[in-house]
Amino acid sequence: MRYKIFFFVLALFLVFYFYIAHLNPDNVKFYYGGARPIELSLAEFIIASFCLGVIISIIISFFYDVKSTISSWMARRAERKSEEYLELLDKARLYDLKGDREKAIEHLGKLSRRNPGREETYIALADIYVSMEDYEKAKDALDLAEASLGKAENILFKKVKVNIASKDYSKNEGILKDILRINESSLDALRMLRDLYIWKKDWDGAHDIEKRIKRFVKTDEENRRLLGIRYEKVFKLFNEQFSENSDKIIDELKEIISEEKRFMPAYILLGEAYKKTGKLNEAGRVYGRGYTKTGHIEFLLKMEDLYIDRGDPGVILKIYRRVLDVSPEDHLISFLYARLCLRLEMIDEAIDTLNTLIAEGEDFKGLHRAMAEAYIHRGELENAVEEFRGAFPMEQQVYIPFVCTKCQAIKEEWSDFCESCSSWNTINVKKEEFLHTDTTELRTLYDEAEWTRGESL
Repeated sequence: MRYKIFFFVLALFLVFYFYIAHLNPDNVKFYYGGARPIELSLAEFIIASFCLGVIISIIISFFYDVKSTISSWMARRAERKSEEYLELLDKARLYDLKGDREKAIEHLGKLSRRNPGREETYIALADIYVSMEDYEKAKDALDLAEASLGKAENILFKKVKVNIASKDYSKNEGILKDILRINESSLDALRMLRDLYIWKKDWDGAHDIEKRIKRFVKTDEENRRLLGIRYEKVFKLFNEQFSENSDKIIDELKEIISEEKRFMPAYILLGEAYKKTGKLNEAGRVYGRGYTKTGHIEFLLKMEDLYIDRGDPGVILKIYRRVLDVSPEDHLISFLYARLCLRLEMIDEAIDTLNTLIAEGEDFKGLHRAMAEAYIHRGELENAVEEFRGAFPMEQQVYIPFVCTKCQAIKEEWSDFCESCSSWNTINVKKEEFLHTDTTELRTLYDEAEWTRGESL
């Protein structure tokens, strides 16, 4: 069948040739740069051109086929070499798993010399040295990788991790910036650099990086982190240049609160800012609003200090009593009220309140310690000793244990920032039954209470 098609095409070609020759009997001259032109009939000229095109196509196809054959052979050869390399790499890792690290290191050293362009060898070698806590040799292996491969992203990331493992954080800023020059959208590098700036307390740097992260990641967690970093910038200004920037600090804190009404560090700092400017009523209102929005006891403690220092403890007593009227089952508030009574030497009321808590089943070290102190004020030393036994052992002056609600790290007191997990606004009372919620009753209390009026945030 192929031959029939071939002869059919040939016949058509000959017919076409004779037809063109019949229609064009005259010759044409073809000048190619020589002294005399070539004379051909038009049909011969067309056929010659066609044949020359076919010959050129065959030559090009031949060289293309040769190139494809060579490329295919080289690809198969590279694939075989890669398979052999991976087998040898797995063998070295197997030595490591068996505990023969010296043989694994020797094997990987040979591999790196035979295959200097493969980053896996250097990374595996660095991993072994890290597991041996020989961080200098791990760094040497990665320096050798960088000399052979240049600034490769994976090698640079491994350098960062080795520095973290060896607690040598100082070099990581430059390495992470190198990674971002290679890949400006690397979220891992951005997050590591941001966390490094947070650790260094370089809040301007952390703020710039967090804004870059938020271009790619739009989550509530990143929003809260950016808010925390903004707060730290204000806090730094508060500590270093308050007098020159008091209005700016207050305005920025109000803006943070307007964006997140349950971000209590901003309330606390705003109250302190008002206290420094002599606006004590405004400070009290901020603490009151913070409590009604978050239910956090730190605001009550701040109000205690504020009104007692002002010589007006009746205000904070009134606040506690109104809160207890709204939430009589809130044992934490009852305990704080009893402590306040102790502080104001209202011993009988303190003991009555503590006894009520004990009768309702509460039993924690801070409760026994407060009761012991009350008995000391009364001169009932035997009862005080008995209560101190219930409070033993007790860390320092901790009446109420705190915990980070994100990482569960135990804290002795409230803090705006958890160093354990680098989170803001996560420290709260440890015991779940003490945690307070933003109830409808408390919101009503906020709307009606005199101690929160006159402050718009």
